[in-house]
Amino acid sequence: MQAVLVGKTEMSYLCRCGSQQPMIGIKKLDRFILKNFALVFAGSFFICLFVFMMQFTWRYVDELIGKGLSLEILAKFFWYMGLTLVPTALPLAFLLGSLISFGNMGERLEILAMKAAGVPLIRIMRPIMVVAVLGALTSFYFQNNTAPQAQLELRTLLMSMKQSSPAVEIPEGTFYNGIPNVNLYVERKNAATGMLYQMIIYKTDQGFDRAQIVLADSGKLEVTADKHFLRLQLWSGEQFENLQQQSMSNLMQGANVPYDRETFCYKQLLITFDSNFNLMSASELAGMPSAKNLEQIDRSVDSMNHVVDSLGMDNYRSAMRQFFDMPHVPAQDSLRALRMARSGSLTFHRLTDSLFGRCAAAGGACGRQPGEPVAVGFGVARAAHQG
Repeated sequence: MQAVLVGKTEMSYLCRCGSQQPMIGIKKLDRFILKNFALVFAGSFFICLFVFMMQFTWRYVDELIGKGLSLEILAKFFWYMGLTLVPTALPLAFLLGSLISFGNMGERLEILAMKAAGVPLIRIMRPIMVVAVLGALTSFYFQNNTAPQAQLELRTLLMSMKQSSPAVEIPEGTFYNGIPNVNLYVERKNAATGMLYQMIIYKTDQGFDRAQIVLADSGKLEVTADKHFLRLQLWSGEQFENLQQQSMSNLMQGANVPYDRETFCYKQLLITFDSNFNLMSASELAGMPSAKNLEQIDRSVDSMNHVVDSLGMDNYRSAMRQFFDMPHVPAQDSLRALRMARSGSLTFHRLTDSLFGRCAAAGGACGRQPGEPVAVGFGVARAAHQG
C-alpha cells in the first residue's frame, strides 16, 4: 500500500510538472507515456511483421523448397518481403501497442493518478496521437517511395524462383522425371558414396518414337562445374535406340522396327540441366501497378484516359459515317432506284428491304464506287426509300 501511495505521489508530481510548464516541447508526462509506449510498440511491430512474413512465406513455400537457392538469394527474398509488409504491420502495431501500454498503466493505477491530478484523458492520449500521426505520414512516404521498388524486386525474385530448376534428388524404387526429357529409375542407392544401382534410363530428347533406353548395373550422377549439365557415369550396361520412327501402319501390321544395340563397360552421358539461379530483368515487370508510386499512377491514368478518348472518337466517327453523315445521292442513282421500284418485278418495300439488307451485310459497301466513303451505299438505299 505504501508503494502505491509513493507511486501516486510521484505521478502527481509528474502531472503537475507536465501541466505547469508553459514552454513548447516534450514534457515529463509526455516523456513518461512515450517511454511506456515505445517498448510495447517495438515488440508488437516485430511480432506482427514476423507473422505476416511467415504467412507470405507459406504461400510461396513451393518456390523455395527443393531449388537449391543460396543464402544470398534467400536473404534478398526475406529482406524485400519485410520491406513490402512494413506498411501492413505498422497500423496493427500502433493498435496493439496503445492498447497494451494503456492497459499496463491502468493496471499500475498510473492513469488513475493522472486523472486524480486533474489531467484529462485527451491530454494523456495526446503524445500517442501525435506519434500515430507521424507514423501515418512516415508510412505514406515509405509506401510511395520505398515499397514500390521493394515490390518490384520481390516479384522479380519470385518469378525467377518459379523458373529455376529443382535440385536433383533421386528416389529409390520409383521413376524420377525431374530432369527434362529423361525418366530415371534406381532400385537402390548409397548415400555415402553417391552410387546408384540397377538403373533404367529413358531418354526422349529425340521424340518418343526414337527413345533411347539405357540399362546399367551401377552409375553415378554429378553436376558439372558450370552447373549447366548433369554428368551421368554408367558401368556395365546396354543401350537400345530405334533407328526410325514407328508409324501407325507398322504397329497395326506388327512389323519390326530396326534398332541399335550397344553393350558397354563404361559410358558417360551429358544431360542438359541448368541448375543455376538466373535472375530475370526487373524491367519486364516495371509496368506492374503495385510497383508504381503516385506520380507514375497519375501518368498511367492520364495515358489510359487518352487511349479511351481516342477509341471513343474513332467509334463516334465510324457511327457518323455509317448511320448519320449521309452524302448527297446523285440523281441517276435515285432515278434508277425509282424505276426498279415501279416495275412489276419487285415491290417497293421488298426493294428497300433488299437494299438495306445488302448494305448491312456488305458493311455499307453497296451503291458506292471504290474509294468512296461507306455512307454512299446507305445513301442509295435511303434515296430509294424517300423516292
